[in-house]
Amino acid sequence: MDYKNLKITAATSGIRLIGRMDPEQDSPALDWTGSGIEFRFRGSDVWAELEAPARSPIMWMIALADGRPITRFPVEPGIRFYPLLLGMETDKVRTVTLMKETQCMSDNPEATVLLRSLRMAGKLEELPVRDLRIEFIGDSLTSGEGALAARNNEEWVTPWFTARGNYSWYACEALNAERSILSQSGGGVCWDWQHDPKNNMTDTYESTVGVLHGPEAEARGCTKPWDFASHPADIVCIRLLTNDIAGIGGEENLERDREKVLQGCMKLIRKVRKFNPGAKIVWIRPGREFHPELASEAISLLTAEGMRSLFTYTLPEYEEKDYGARAHPSAEWNRMAGELLAEFLKRLQETYCCGKMS
Repeated sequence: MDYKNLKITAATSGIRLIGRMDPEQDSPALDWTGSGIEFRFRGSDVWAELEAPARSPIMWMIALADGRPITRFPVEPGIRFYPLLLGMETDKVRTVTLMKETQCMSDNPEATVLLRSLRMAGKLEELPVRDLRIEFIGDSLTSGEGALAARNNEEWVTPWFTARGNYSWYACEALNAERSILSQSGGGVCWDWQHDPKNNMTDTYESTVGVLHGPEAEARGCTKPWDFASHPADIVCIRLLTNDIAGIGGEENLERDREKVLQGCMKLIRKVRKFNPGAKIVWIRPGREFHPELASEAISLLTAEGMRSLFTYTLPEYEEKDYGARAHPSAEWNRMAGELLAEFLKRLQETYCCGKMS
């Protein structure tokens, strides 16, 4: 069987890079949840050459054919080829998606997955255009933390994270949308779950992978400004506040920090609007115990100032029966949530289109 190798770069014809990564890198780095590649393949076999420069934590990948999982695997330290499709009917064409299931690990910025090449018995076909681009900004709920684990599992380990069993995947699948995720477990608008203001999702939003620091991250372009103009989002969904409220440390401290959180929400929305002037911004409100009214108030205040295309959306609460690991929702709950979100976003697109947004 004849195989040919094709180097993976941002300029490689027939390959779409998914998520934020520096396009000038010789080997693009997969850092964010759900970052990866997509291509249309006619042939029998295709392998991906990947590199894990760090021994731990272990990063997990998933390969899909036409949106359905084919294989899920850990990337071993070093460089090697991993099979994505084997023994397929050679005259059939399918869309292949390869993406990272594990989120950025800010405590281990050297840990990543580098895309090197494809080895194929077959050829690439032209990729169809997606209908929408949707960006998601969130915390562990958007990283899919715990969604693949058994109910009430208490391990915080990388195999239980998922970009596929994730509400954002199901929403984008229903809408034929290209997805980009910026999410970190424990992260918030103003501070993290321990009230540490260094770990917020606002200050580094305009960077390619702003949550990663240090020489290794800088070398692969994480600290570079993101080129919003070349990847304009149609919709930006924000799903934050849970950790801000958790980090306050109890209802008795809410009044102390309430105004800071409200102003933080407004700051994030203003920044998202600055870099995404044409996008609809949707704040997916947290659960009842995490003061979702703060998100609504921020949206109302900015709307009163004249900012347009701001919306809120509330997902159903999840209960213990819906748990995966560490009281996080399972993949089954994420499917339901994603499908509901897709219905809402579809109505938004139908109602506020052609520049007629409110």
